[in-house]
Amino acid sequence: MGKILFLHGYTQSGALFSKKSAALRKALLKLGFAASYPTAPIKLALPDSADPEERAELEGQGIDDDSYGWWVKDEEKQEYVGLDKTWAFLAEYIKKEGPFDGAVGFSQGAALAGMLCSQVTKIAPDHPPFKFAVMYSGFRSPLPQHNYIYNPLISTPTLHVLGSLDTVVSEQRSKTLIDACEKDKRVVYMHPGGHFVPSSREALNTVTGWILTTVEASKAPADAANDDDEWESDFDNIGGGNL
Repeated sequence: MGKILFLHGYTQSGALFSKKSAALRKALLKLGFAASYPTAPIKLALPDSADPEERAELEGQGIDDDSYGWWVKDEEKQEYVGLDKTWAFLAEYIKKEGPFDGAVGFSQGAALAGMLCSQVTKIAPDHPPFKFAVMYSGFRSPLPQHNYIYNPLISTPTLHVLGSLDTVVSEQRSKTLIDACEKDKRVVYMHPGGHFVPSSREALNTVTGWILTTVEASKAPADAANDDDEWESDFDNIGGGNL
């Protein structure tokens, strides 16, 4: 049916995210969707100069010799270091591997998926707008220099998956991304878990069902697209509804 861009979280890689989202990937494959897992261009290697205490701290953050990120936040300068490198990387990747129907992102990858909803046609002019985006434990960039990304609001249909026990990305932090999406195009699903991609039957059915419905709706004639009451009745209140 189509291809989906899977964007891993901070300290992960494409290969690792493929393993961690295997249940979702296989469920989508049964529906005809192929998954593509790029690895971020910024390597988060442990510095050779780090003393044992520094290495232990970095390893505690999940950083090892096979860790990558889409950017590194410089708290002092209030900057996403490497984001420009990520845009250039994705422009080439999308051109080579696309087109993609939509994106699925986790944590930092979910934040990037939100950005891509408004930026994909800018970094890859020949690529059509995404039909959907699924954000697991996502968040909005808090940096004022990125406000242009969310203004106007993200118009791509979005599904935000939050863990009720997530202590890494809080519900309030995820709400900043939810609020950056058009209200009638966003749906929220809360699962009873932490900072991971849930693989329960309910979670898989919710996500795959929403993707399938959203893609099918995008194929409908323009005059039928205005009939949004039925679309909202199916998904408006799943797992807690819109925040």
